[in-house]
Amino acid sequence: MSSHAPVKGSPSVLVTGASGLVGHELLDQLRQRDAVSTVGTSRRGSTAVQIAAWDMSSEQPPPQLQRDWDVIINAAANTRWTMSEEEATAANVSSVRALKSLASETTHVIHVSTAYAVGLRGDVESADLEDYRNTYEWSKAHAERVAHELFARLTIVRPPLIVGRRHDGRAARFSGMYTLIRGMTVGTVPAVIADPDARFDAIPVDDLCGLLADLVDDATAGDHSVHTIAAGQAAPTVEGAVGAILDSLNAWRLRQGREPLESPPFIPPDSWKRFYRPFVLEHLTARQQLILDLLASFEPYLALTAPLVPDRPVGDVLPCLKTSTDYWADTNPRLAELTPQPWRGMEERTVMKAEERHA
Repeated sequence: MSSHAPVKGSPSVLVTGASGLVGHELLDQLRQRDAVSTVGTSRRGSTAVQIAAWDMSSEQPPPQLQRDWDVIINAAANTRWTMSEEEATAANVSSVRALKSLASETTHVIHVSTAYAVGLRGDVESADLEDYRNTYEWSKAHAERVAHELFARLTIVRPPLIVGRRHDGRAARFSGMYTLIRGMTVGTVPAVIADPDARFDAIPVDDLCGLLADLVDDATAGDHSVHTIAAGQAAPTVEGAVGAILDSLNAWRLRQGREPLESPPFIPPDSWKRFYRPFVLEHLTARQQLILDLLASFEPYLALTAPLVPDRPVGDVLPCLKTSTDYWADTNPRLAELTPQPWRGMEERTVMKAEERHA
């Protein structure tokens, strides 16, 4: 399962989640370094790109992975914010425990967490779901605690939202920000429930993987340190980010001879919860209500006005959002060309009544 003929004595590196957004890019970067012997694994695996199949949430490691590893980079995770507690634990905590049999006292384990694992309290110590915005944060905090207990040499890396590569926008998986992009074209985002001045902190996947690859080469790493990589003060506002995404999407649509999309209105989360949502819900179909429930997972992150405080800052984020949007459109042309239709269940008088009450 080795990716290339490694230099004699080169460190052996295992990358989990190798088919995902982070793992796919990381595997590419590491395999370009002749001084590293790299193996990838994911739940389904891939013979085409030499990725071993292993369901870390429920299976023992396959025989080809049972060897001494110098470095294990755990990029395996389920990032859905709507998982049940059982689903989140299996995907994001059990998978960390599964690495114990592969890690010796000298193995450097690099665990990819999330900048939001600190939840509402600002740390990962609480086991109470109420201290987190969703089960994803809760499970990633749990995973960090487990990693500290299990591994002698550990480094934790916490990124925010992750988008495609800087130079071409390539992304192996579309989640997070891409849900909003898709919603704009298919009509499932009638409004952006957000504080327009909140921070939209997203980093390109190659910046994150560059840090992870550098940690492989750092002989002094593994002291249980935590690194937050984010734009921080340089992060654009939600309004600026949505504007950049829409500009890129409309430029792509114009090249295809399609009409540009209008920007969805911004509704502050408090106004939405107190005035709009109660009046709107009774006029929506079950499917539309389900869509609103799914989009509600984004609301806490689109209301964070305080920037993240990274020790590994990245900059120049807006061009990455545009390039990533272009790549999504090129990959999903049928979706990108759609013209969203108004929600039939949402009667205009209902919205007007909500606006009058709010006024």
